[in-house]
Amino acid sequence: MPATAVRRKVLFVEDEVAIQDAYRRHFERHYDLAFAGTGAEALERFSAFSPDVVVMDLHLPDADGIEVLRQMRDARPVVPIVITSGYASLLPVVEMLGIVHHGYLIKPFELDALGACIDATG
Repeated sequence: MPATAVRRKVLFVEDEVAIQDAYRRHFERHYDLAFAGTGAEALERFSAFSPDVVVMDLHLPDADGIEVLRQMRDARPVVPIVITSGYASLLPVVEMLGIVHHGYLIKPFELDALGACIDATG
């Protein structure tokens, strides 16, 4: 990446600290990063950080991830959101609700696959 290039801002919504650490190590050279471990933090950081892309786990300790995703979508509909989940069964629910997303990765997945999804959004 040229020194003058603007780095994309990525918000990772993930409650597992070990996964946050893996994301940080893998992606910190490529993007400006912010992290949230709860739905409340996710909405606050979404507003304050103004990400170019969100990578969001739908299983959050304090909130329904689909509702958090909806609130983000209502606030800034053009921000691409890549969904991660350990539950393949949530994909039909997301699709049925008509929630627009830019990828759905089932855990565990390769971090390079996630990077490809992020890069494909912009």
